[in-house]
Amino acid sequence: MRVCVLGGCVVAAAAHSNLIYPKPRNAIDSLLPGWKNGTAPYAWQPYGDPPCGCTNGTEACESAQTCLWFSVGCSIGCDTCDGGAQGTANPSAKDRCPGVNPHKKVATINDPLHRTINRDAQAGSDADWTRFNPWRAPGSAPVYDPCGRASGGPHETGGHGEFTNTSYAVVGSMGSKLPKFPSGAVWKAGSVVETMWSLRANHGGGYQYRLCPLNSELTEACMQETPVPFAENSKLMLGNGTMMTLNSTFVSEGTLPAGSTWQMNPIPGYVVRNHGGWNCCKRWFEPPCDDAQSLNPPQQLSQGLCSGEWLTKVTTYDYLRIPEHLEPGEYVLGFRYDCEASAQVWQSCSDVTIV
Repeated sequence: MRVCVLGGCVVAAAAHSNLIYPKPRNAIDSLLPGWKNGTAPYAWQPYGDPPCGCTNGTEACESAQTCLWFSVGCSIGCDTCDGGAQGTANPSAKDRCPGVNPHKKVATINDPLHRTINRDAQAGSDADWTRFNPWRAPGSAPVYDPCGRASGGPHETGGHGEFTNTSYAVVGSMGSKLPKFPSGAVWKAGSVVETMWSLRANHGGGYQYRLCPLNSELTEACMQETPVPFAENSKLMLGNGTMMTLNSTFVSEGTLPAGSTWQMNPIPGYVVRNHGGWNCCKRWFEPPCDDAQSLNPPQQLSQGLCSGEWLTKVTTYDYLRIPEHLEPGEYVLGFRYDCEASAQVWQSCSDVTIV
């Protein structure tokens, strides 16, 4: 039983994250002609592939437009997202709600080993340009919708135009309003289940899974009532098919809900120190495997085996323990990914059954 997620590049505003299995409501466009078998009715220029393309093992993901459901312009401590009107991934700190109590906007993730970019900057200093971004206080940034918003936000500088309007949803649609889309996932309360996600464009940060009863109002508050704990270390399937076990970084201090566990994105991006001469690169942190070939030649939007900015073929297997106290019934599994390199939260929702 698997889940797949795609990410967004540090130098661009686009976000790309999608739950693949249990197949989410956000992938409902895969039922339409032109979206089947991991294809799309257009090529995403300049890359020439579907915007949400990924590889699920050896097969293409039928993700449709799942990666284009997110919230943008969302900073910790704010009451609402601004849609990216004040900028997105520009490397400078942005306080998107200056009138709000500053004590609400204090970053709680300050340990360099829990940060995924700009680790050398002193926390809270002017050089700490990610200090207002969601991962710096996981779960504390507002969102438009617990299942994402089509194209991210209402502003051209925030949400992107890659989203194609269909009979199921249009730009600005809220993911919680998508119709139920049975995934076939049946999980036993108290059991350990396997999920999977795949990173595409890297914004750092980390993520959490949550559950909300189907018969409840599907809100962020409902999702926060039942975070799903990780049961053990995750695994990576590399682009060449190699499977490896990670030494996962779990974070449970400074998170919301209080004490709930999030997992840090294990894959580092990198920055190019000399664009003109491609005088190689500096990774955000050490990758979980030796993939020096990704830097030869160094291409800013390239990918290695387990590092890089623009990825399609690296998949992460997570192992979750379904809470024992859950009543049998229908639930919505939410995936929330808080970015660090941008003011974005990537979201997807899947219908599952608990027995």
